[in-house]
Amino acid sequence: MTLGIHWFRNDLRLRDNTALAELSRAVDTLLPVFVLDDRLLSSSRTGAPRVRFLLGCLEALARDLRSRGHALVVRRGDPARVVPELVASTGASVLSFNRDTTPYARRRDRAVRDAVEARGARVIACKDRVIFEAGEVRTRAGRSFAVYSPYRRAWHRRLREDPPVVAPEPALPRAVLGVGSQGIPSAEVLGFGGDATRIPPPGELAAHARLDGFLRAGLRSYAEARDLPALDGTSRLSPYLRFGAISVRACLEAALDAAAADPTLGTGAGKWIDELVWREFYAAILEAEPRVLVESHRPQYDRLPWRRDPAWFEAWCRGRTGYPIVDAGMRQLLETGWMHNRVRMLAASFLTKDLLIDWRLGERWFLKRLVDGDPASNNGGWQWSASTGTDSVPYFRIFNPVTQARRCDPDGAYVRRFLPELRDLPAPLVHEPWKDPARARGYPAPIVDHGARRAVALQRYAAVARAAG
Repeated sequence: MTLGIHWFRNDLRLRDNTALAELSRAVDTLLPVFVLDDRLLSSSRTGAPRVRFLLGCLEALARDLRSRGHALVVRRGDPARVVPELVASTGASVLSFNRDTTPYARRRDRAVRDAVEARGARVIACKDRVIFEAGEVRTRAGRSFAVYSPYRRAWHRRLREDPPVVAPEPALPRAVLGVGSQGIPSAEVLGFGGDATRIPPPGELAAHARLDGFLRAGLRSYAEARDLPALDGTSRLSPYLRFGAISVRACLEAALDAAAADPTLGTGAGKWIDELVWREFYAAILEAEPRVLVESHRPQYDRLPWRRDPAWFEAWCRGRTGYPIVDAGMRQLLETGWMHNRVRMLAASFLTKDLLIDWRLGERWFLKRLVDGDPASNNGGWQWSASTGTDSVPYFRIFNPVTQARRCDPDGAYVRRFLPELRDLPAPLVHEPWKDPARARGYPAPIVDHGARRAVALQRYAAVARAAG
């Protein structure tokens, strides 16, 4: 009898799970395992919405496994200790997992691999989280890309040469009985209560239902609707991709198949695939340059004189800046654990360019509050908005929150949804309530003047750029 352990992490599904499928072909007995990592649970970057969604995905995975005669073994502790101990105590000859790209995950996985192989067991580690890892999409000089557009072209060339294959759900080997599990705790037991109660339904079944609904009702209008936060115009699959309740291969295949079956869906499908490529781009940057988690991608901008102002930062966090489109986004984040991507850009630009507060503070706040908080995508988006990262446009891109609000929320429906103080204001005023403060009682005046702060930001960025040559 050959026993294999599959260590679930950010791959909480049975369909199209690369390492699980490979392990299932290699062994005749399977033990599925998940480890609640104490280091991640105690991190200041971990928040209640993401923990609650993770636990929901684990419950769904455990149900799926039970329906196939398996029990998910859940342990808590340091995976570098827990996983090798499970391999030793069960006599497993093979351990499988899907690779991750964060610096911590790579260190952890190296430690687990070394300990397991020292015990004489084999390790199967597979690419699964992305279509292409950093080493598979390179410049002609063999370096990693620093700008999205050429990366996108190279990514599509690679796709034509090496299209991914979506694997069917494997026939699982026999189950192992009698291995103790600590069970799936509640968020409250783990110390994460009450925040952002309106998280999406978790699990693999919910992920595929969301994908099917988006393809049916959202793909055709995606190119236009994706920038309108009042609409349900995006796929909203990011939480499921974050925890692997659905594979990126399944998403890509579904979009390509939909466009092939109905060419009128091609524009929407192409735009959505671009978003999947952005996700791959940021994952590749983090894999190639792990320093970006704490440093600016463009090192010269680490010399920017950021402002330390706890009152301004708190106003931004709580949606009390006096700029409705920014505040609506920040309150959506507080209430739901999610924020529309266009509004994420506007909120990030406001913090870094209007308030001149370090992007790292905003990045940490988002990562703590977002149900889909992914280190690579979150970091990449923040550095793009702060002009410290991969944006091909220089630092002078500074979003005007009023102009942008009129474009993406012309009738104010999104703002009114999350700012009850402004629900009675007509469209011309809802984005500039300071023009009639008597009708916006309870809503704060702007904490800064955008025009004045834009001039300060341009000055500071220009000084750093000149100093760097």
